This record gives sequence, structure tokens and C-alpha cells, in this order.
Amino acid sequence: MSKRTRTEKGKLVQTSSHSPLFVSSKAENRYIILSTKSVSSGRCVVIQDFEHLNLAHILGANSLENFLTIREPVYPSLVPYFYTNLSFESNRIRSRVLGRDIDLSLQEFALHLHLPCEEVDIFNLDLHYFQYPDGESALTASTLLHGDDNPGLVRNEKVSRYTLIAQVLAKIIFYNLLPKSGEYSHARGSVPLFIYCLLRGIRINVPKFIISFMTSDNIMVPTRHLPFGMIITHLLKQLHFDLSFERAVEPSIDINSTLLKRMRVGVRHPAPQQQPFPPAVHLPGSSSGSSASSDLYSVLSSEMREHRAQLSSEMQEHHTQISAEITAQRQQLSEEMSARYQGLQNDMGYFCDSI
Repeated sequence: MSKRTRTEKGKLVQTSSHSPLFVSSKAENRYIILSTKSVSSGRCVVIQDFEHLNLAHILGANSLENFLTIREPVYPSLVPYFYTNLSFESNRIRSRVLGRDIDLSLQEFALHLHLPCEEVDIFNLDLHYFQYPDGESALTASTLLHGDDNPGLVRNEKVSRYTLIAQVLAKIIFYNLLPKSGEYSHARGSVPLFIYCLLRGIRINVPKFIISFMTSDNIMVPTRHLPFGMIITHLLKQLHFDLSFERAVEPSIDINSTLLKRMRVGVRHPAPQQQPFPPAVHLPGSSSGSSASSDLYSVLSSEMREHRAQLSSEMQEHHTQISAEITAQRQQLSEEMSARYQGLQNDMGYFCDSI
């Protein structure tokens, strides 16, 4: 609580008495709530495990490869202080951890996280509220996400209906860029738009996206975890904080080939690599939008056919492999049962002979 002091004229003046660990009394009260939350570390992406999906090229178009391969221990006791004192105003990021102030420009924040600070801000946007390149629309984005030009899929939220690479990107976003707590089966809000921009090579202002999420009301929702644990550690290390006396927790799970296995997709035979779409070019006064749109849909249709053929081949191979494994297991079980039966007959023979 704050205390009051008396001035020379006898008037009461309120002075601050919050702890030096906090930037204000309001922040100190906020810490009471945030300190009870679990911390979500994020997940390091093993990019080489997704080589057959051309993931390195897709992430490289937005300079995300270094950011997504950050792997740091997490300090659960420090993360609540970071969020408690965090503010983002006039493109400056301020916080306080271990009693030490943090004051960074958005550009400095981006530099510490190995990210560019430029291009499109898509926070709070979705597929229906976005300025698309000429000749493209929400239907174009949906076709790219689903590998299907059915207009009914434009409002689909089920990740399982996406193409494989779109599903992988959704997982990366759920854990590292727009963290969720709970179910990961549905993509809503900015997530489908984020995936479209990554697939399309549209550069996103990722640092602003992250700090906007960090300072949003989502952090105060009771069921939400405190996100970006590894990123906060990386930032503190970049700022030369002494963390040697703090308790650390090592992250145990990465986004790697295990993710593909859980999706029941074989990783031994590479899928055809998706070539980047040529960037849409707008010429003032030009009427070539229809031609560009037709060319784009032609490319999308070709990609859809290749994807479906590959998926059918992988499903057939998976079915054949499972059938072979079941047959082998049955044969092994039959042999074991025969051996046990023969042993039982021998034991019974010995028993009868002894009688």
C-alpha cells in the first residue's frame, strides 16, 4: 500500500511505496495474478526434418529461420515479472526484470530476436479483412491453405482439412508466434492469414505481431499460459542479464519429424516441392488482373493435383505397410501359441507318465 506524508502546509501528499521489482503499484497488483500462471516455453523447430516440404524456403522468405531455431532454458520465476511490467507505446518496449529496467525500440527488439522489422502488420486481421495482392482474395488464400478451390472452405477452421505444409505452419504459429492454450485443432483469427502470408511469401512485421500479442488482454485470461518463455530468456541473455542464480527449466519438446508421424504421414518419400508463386505486380491503369488471376488459379490447380496424387500414394504405402506389420505379428503370435501348446502337451505327457 502507499503511505501519506504531511507537507509544511499540513496537506497530505500521496507517495509511492511499491517494490523496486515493479514499475508501479498497478504492476505489483497485476503480478499477483500473473505469478500463478504456468509458462509456455515455445518449441524449437528442427527445420531440416521438413526439408521435403520446402519449409526452409517458406520460413526464409520471412527471415524466420533463426528466430524459430532459438532453444533456451526457461526461467518460470522471471517470466511473470517481464509481463507484469511490460508496456508497448510509441514503438518502445519497456519492462523490468530483477529490478533492472528494459527500454528498447521495436527495431532493437527485432534485432535481438534475429528478425527484420518491416512490412505488413496483420495483428487483429483475418482472411476477410486483408489487402490482398492484385487478382487475389480470401478464396485464393483458402485454396492455398486447403489445396481445394471449394468456396465453402473459406470459413473453415479445422486444421485437419489443410494441406500438410499448412498444418505444419499452423503448429509452428500455435507454439511460437500466436501461442494457444488448450486445443490446437482449429485455426481462427490471424492464424489462417499468417499461414497464407508465409506460403505466399508476403513479408510480415513479426516483431510487432509478437509484442502486440504480449501486451494484449489475452495474457490476463485465467486459462491462458504466459507465452514465449524461451524468447524472453533469449532476450534477457542478449541484454546481458545475470541468470546464474535463477532456477531454469529445459524445454523437452521440439517441432520435428515426430510431428509428421503423429499426422500419420510418411517422411521417407519426399513430397513434390512447392515452387513459390510469382509475385503479383500491379500496374496502374492496367487491365491484366484477370489474366494474372487465371494464371494463378492454373498454378494452384496444378499444385492441387500433385498434392492429391502424392497423398493417395502415401496413403496406399501406409496401408500396405500396416497390412504387412499385422501379417507379421499374426505369424509371430501363431508360432508362439504353437510352441506354448507343444510345451503344454509335453508337460501333460510327463505328468501322465509319472502317474
